[in-house]
Amino acid sequence: MGARVKSDAYRNWIATRSARRLLSLEAGWIREVLVDLHGQHLMYSGVDNTPRFLKRSRMRHAFNMGMTWTDSNAVDGLMAEDAWPLADESLDGVVLQHSLDMCARPHQLVREAARVLQPSGYLVVVGFNPHSVFGAVKLACTLSSQVPWVCNCVDSRRLRDWLTLLDFRVESVTSVAHLWPLRLLTESASRRFDRVFAGRNWLPANAYILVARKTIPGRTPSRQRRWQLPPGFASNPAIARVKQQD
Repeated sequence: MGARVKSDAYRNWIATRSARRLLSLEAGWIREVLVDLHGQHLMYSGVDNTPRFLKRSRMRHAFNMGMTWTDSNAVDGLMAEDAWPLADESLDGVVLQHSLDMCARPHQLVREAARVLQPSGYLVVVGFNPHSVFGAVKLACTLSSQVPWVCNCVDSRRLRDWLTLLDFRVESVTSVAHLWPLRLLTESASRRFDRVFAGRNWLPANAYILVARKTIPGRTPSRQRRWQLPPGFASNPAIARVKQQD
């Protein structure tokens, strides 16, 4: 499956001030989500070349997987969008930061995340909101091949429907980046505005953070239990006589 976004376009965007501002904001919000997740293995895949917030995760092992449009030098490994080199039910958490926006078939990306997650595993998705100022500008830049205007935005309600069909329970959807990519006076004032208004659903936001949990019951291996005599059975005189003979 070919990527919707080209690697050159991604690298050009990630170096801009606007992208750095967005990643800085989202890093703080993702960090707050990760501190509440528990498990063993956490996979990150997204637009941040240096996802330092992974260190705040309580999961013992966190790693970064890139796709065709990412910088191969900044990740632990590369994978195709529709075929992850990971075993079924092998992870406790998956973080996709704008990965759905960047790929050609976001639904298939969600299916792969569902496949590799263990029952009760967590899926964290950060995506652009098409029904926002960002979405309006993107619509005006339909012919652009530049990131982020070329992105394939997935509405959070549509993503909810996908996850429901894949047996996920959506636990929260947080509206973020209300001002970005616009600027208010200074850079610090713009970041403060977005931090203060994060989570305000009455104001159109340019991005969202969705947290879902896989609900398919897991198979618990049956352990051989030690066979025990019923209470009072050993006091049976016949059993006592057999023991004495032994």
